[in-house]
Amino acid sequence: MIRQFDLFSNPSLRSRDDAPYVVVVQSHHAGDLPTVVVAPVYQPEAFQAFTKLSVEVEHQGRALVVSIPELVAISGALLHRRAGSLVQHEDAICRALDRLFTGF
Repeated sequence: MIRQFDLFSNPSLRSRDDAPYVVVVQSHHAGDLPTVVVAPVYQPEAFQAFTKLSVEVEHQGRALVVSIPELVAISGALLHRRAGSLVQHEDAICRALDRLFTGF
């Protein structure tokens, strides 16, 4: 089962060098949908704009940046290799999602 805040290898060959991961932001309580809403997780050197809509995280001792404005729905079948979880950053990710959708 794919859970909210699970971290997966980026299935896009085109963007994987800059954003090696995607993080699931869709609730696992949404049911069995064919798609999953994810945000790209960038290497800091590949990410230009640090804003209140980006979230600095750490995974396995490595600094990364979640880009909330770049949300995308992808096929759940593309998420093969779970790399971990960003659940420890849940509050910061949810605050950025709230800012994107409500302005607060």
